[in-house]
Amino acid sequence: MKIIPLSKFNCVGALLQAAEKRGVAVEVVDEKSKLMIFSKNEKSCYVKRHVTDINSQMAAMLTGNKFLTKRLLEKNGIPVPVGFKEKNFEKVLKRLARKEIKFPLVVKPTNGSQGGAVTVDIQDKEWLEKAINETKKYNSLKKGGPGAFLVEEYIKGGDFRFLVLDGKVLTVLMRKPAYVVGNGKGTIGELINDYNGQPGVAKDQPLCPIIRDYEFDRNLLEQNFSEETIVEKGKVISLRKSANVSTGGRSFECLDKVDQKYFALMEKIVKIFGIRFCAVDIIAEDIGKFENFRVIELNDTPGFDIHEAPFEGMPFRVAEHLIDSIFT
Repeated sequence: MKIIPLSKFNCVGALLQAAEKRGVAVEVVDEKSKLMIFSKNEKSCYVKRHVTDINSQMAAMLTGNKFLTKRLLEKNGIPVPVGFKEKNFEKVLKRLARKEIKFPLVVKPTNGSQGGAVTVDIQDKEWLEKAINETKKYNSLKKGGPGAFLVEEYIKGGDFRFLVLDGKVLTVLMRKPAYVVGNGKGTIGELINDYNGQPGVAKDQPLCPIIRDYEFDRNLLEQNFSEETIVEKGKVISLRKSANVSTGGRSFECLDKVDQKYFALMEKIVKIFGIRFCAVDIIAEDIGKFENFRVIELNDTPGFDIHEAPFEGMPFRVAEHLIDSIFT
């Protein structure tokens, strides 16, 4: 067996450790793409990085399309943000004029992952147009054309990710957008570089580097900051508004704070999509109360390493449960 030299804290490392612990044989088909075959007791499955074949093709297709996800949730009476799919800025302006939706807004691709080209809390037409252009660029890179995008009302609240396997909630995280804490000496840019340079902060790890992009620039501009701003000791500076860990956000385990009614909701949601393993993202004012929340999206191939090694809170051995579910 070839050895894939990756941290035990990322998804691939966690799966390999779990396979060894559960007596599952691993054959590496292609080391570069991390395509593997896991097998035990005459049963086998393909694994590519952290993606397994536990979910059906239909479930993956439905949850991979944010617009279809939204429509199915709406159809089943589950609260989602007001929104629509569009193809250009001018048509969005017409909808705004008809008062179908109002600022603040969110713009994101209909198909996307890791927070790519997602812009939240858009307050005016200037930034709306910029956000739409960023989404079109993302679509062109990913799909070879500008494609459609989603426009939704911005929901204020905490960002929570429920990880669900076979109808049961395994664990829950609150995700916070990238931030730095001042020391009274360093600039914002220096604090970011210090954070990004820490051992364990790397792409495809539970702690990812803070990304500098147009959304980062917008957030600093709105606070009248720049990378040269010196931050007073103890002051927290938010660097983004979206909470994706892949752009530098941090994860805080919070299972024991969740209202139990959310667990029944998650069971209902996964039944709608016929999906065995996924993450369900919601925005809620208070996760301890089953009210004032919206379901944002589902992810059929969640990066579960953030649950294996959260920034704060109890780790959960997702890979072991996933292996058990596949091979039993």
